Amino acid sequence: MVTELRVHGVTGSPAEDVLDRPLLRRVAGDKDAGFFRPRAEYGAVTGPGGATLEAYRWGNLTAGAAARALWLLLLPFMLANVALWLRPATKAGPRAVIRALTRIFALSMTGSFVLSFVEISMDLVGWQCAALPHCLQGRWYLAPLADGFLATTPRRLAASALVPVLAIAFLWFLGRRTWQRYEAFPAATDGDGDGLAHPCFWNGAPLVGRLRSLHIAFAFGTLDAVLLAVLLPHRRDATAYTLAGATALILLACVVSVAATPVVDRDNPARWARPLTRLLSHTAVALTVLALAYALLVPDPWPATGRMPILGGTVTGLFSVQVLLMVVLGGVVLAARPRGTFLQGLAGPLIASAGLGVAVAFAAGLAYRVADFLDRRALPSTKDYAVEPRLEPPPAYEWAAAGFVLMLLIMLVVALAGGVPLVRRLRREARAVTDADFAGGRAQDTARATRIDRAVADARVTDHIGRMLVWVFIPSALGAIAATGFALAGRRPIRLAESGSAAAGVLSFAVNLGTYLIGLSALALVLVGVLAYRYQRFRRIVGVLWDLGTFWPRAAHPLAPPCYAERAVPELARRASWLAGTQGGVILSGHSQGSVLVAATVLQLPPEARARTALLTYGSPLRRLYARFFPAYLTDSVLSDVGAMLATPAPAPAPAPAGALPADGGGSPDEGGAVLARPRQEPGQHTPRWVNLWRDTDPIGGPVAPPTAHDVRLVDPPGFGMPPGDTVPPKVDGHSGYQLRPEFGAVVSGLVRDLTALPPQAATGAGPRPQGPA
Repeated sequence: MVTELRVHGVTGSPAEDVLDRPLLRRVAGDKDAGFFRPRAEYGAVTGPGGATLEAYRWGNLTAGAAARALWLLLLPFMLANVALWLRPATKAGPRAVIRALTRIFALSMTGSFVLSFVEISMDLVGWQCAALPHCLQGRWYLAPLADGFLATTPRRLAASALVPVLAIAFLWFLGRRTWQRYEAFPAATDGDGDGLAHPCFWNGAPLVGRLRSLHIAFAFGTLDAVLLAVLLPHRRDATAYTLAGATALILLACVVSVAATPVVDRDNPARWARPLTRLLSHTAVALTVLALAYALLVPDPWPATGRMPILGGTVTGLFSVQVLLMVVLGGVVLAARPRGTFLQGLAGPLIASAGLGVAVAFAAGLAYRVADFLDRRALPSTKDYAVEPRLEPPPAYEWAAAGFVLMLLIMLVVALAGGVPLVRRLRREARAVTDADFAGGRAQDTARATRIDRAVADARVTDHIGRMLVWVFIPSALGAIAATGFALAGRRPIRLAESGSAAAGVLSFAVNLGTYLIGLSALALVLVGVLAYRYQRFRRIVGVLWDLGTFWPRAAHPLAPPCYAERAVPELARRASWLAGTQGGVILSGHSQGSVLVAATVLQLPPEARARTALLTYGSPLRRLYARFFPAYLTDSVLSDVGAMLATPAPAPAPAPAGALPADGGGSPDEGGAVLARPRQEPGQHTPRWVNLWRDTDPIGGPVAPPTAHDVRLVDPPGFGMPPGDTVPPKVDGHSGYQLRPEFGAVVSGLVRDLTALPPQAATGAGPRPQGPA
């Protein structure tokens, strides 16, 4: 008997909702990701066409509200990792350069993470606050920094350095724990290439392990470099120089290794790659222990005044390097991209820059809020450090605060000047869709027709997101470059205008406002993560962006939120192969993000399983989002390969009975009598066993359009006026409710007939396997 295996989308729907059955049992998998079927003792275990119903629920792999809110704090790492997969399809040379630059940038993001904790614990608390009596007054928990063993500056720095050490250790623990839960799931381990059809594509465990070691080594090396740079001017001895030299070598080795193909190649790394990365991480930990011990044993005290030396320049310098990396990456992409690439191929630099912006906002916001707390709520731009000593974050953070306000203003201008006219134009164009689907309906109920117009227009906004992102990105990038130049020159925003002038007042207000806004941004992201699992609107928006980001393996940043597909796709492939080979056949039925999972699963199936497999996708972002943003991996040829793997040769037609009308194509009538026509197939051609359902009101899904698939457009809403006996008209379903429509059942019934009609010999093979992308 054929099984319809349904896979839910980004909303993490319960299996009961996916199957529309209240009582289920888990037949395979575990609590994180499992396969469910209706309980036989309660009946109704089959669906359309008599197919056995089964659901795969993977929602727990992306965790619940609290865990996802925590992961949102690592959003910069996720964006840096996704940037690697957003590259355009290029030749081998530019591709290697793009990967190297992206991985170096991701490594620098780990350094920014460490510096944010160094700024708070070592600079604001251990250096500045501990030297100011008014800051220590009434705070018993800071008293040890002023009296006793920790009273000297070197020892205070060593004690406060334990905070970033604990932060790095937590990242290390989190990265290893998620690695064991996700990447370590059994997958193929042989083959070459990097396309989605490659057997090792979802086997990221070895690469993530090596990258994790390099990032942890770089994190500890960054901490050691700051600590030793402060100590060296006061302790010019052999021990200090030896530790500093070893730290510099560790940092340099990490940068070189993360860009070296023998170390970061997923399938064929050098034999020495894993021992080297482990040696670097273990050596970095040992150097940190030695550096902390050295600081604790330094006998010579010296006064701490102003900001901690080196740190402000280090923060500004690292940000400058990151901006330079983005500029170079953008130049390489523009030079190597194929003509017609979405966003000119700049999606990767754009997303990576967004990650950098979020990281800087987090660091600056947290630093200013801590300084505000320790300084008894003195506004940053009103502090006169020459008159009264106050806690002072690095000047670069003032530029981050002002830049955050500027970016918000740019977004507001783009929304008003570009977004509002765009929505109006789309609503005018949507009238044609509504009038074609419901002829005469506008004359009967204008308000009803207008609501449908808005649903269609709002769904089409998705197709214009890229252009609006560019409008925001270009001025923001130019502003970031200018701010970097001012920060390198040591200029603060409020010093650009004459003191007491109106311009100075505006700049002061912008900086103060920005420090509070970016301080609230981290809290807002956590709140959004919680609301995403409580309210459908938040869930829809956050779910799409989140599952787009965590679908891809951690090939650039190993400490990003984990890739759920590295378990889901191999698990689906194993289950589908068993159902196809021993249970009569399988229909892989995927909604939204589930359609991406089932399409990736088809590329991993062996030929004997593909021969008894059909594919049904609905609300699918495969072409509308994935093919645009990930052009190197979801190409036209890949989508065609998915359908070609499932195509069945069309048999020669039987002689028509006398008097019969000529056949122009086959089709399956739905329950309302409509015919879901399939393209006419000549003898020797292949009948597609991939059907895709889509609606004009769906903001995420759309047609997939390869010749090896059959796109079916569903009219939404299913009716215009109120049905007889009802009190309200049918609602606009948009992205949901596909499986509740009669057309869905008709398509499933047709695919069941196709699989049932296959000759027994088809189970032994399905022809040569199409090649995935190089």
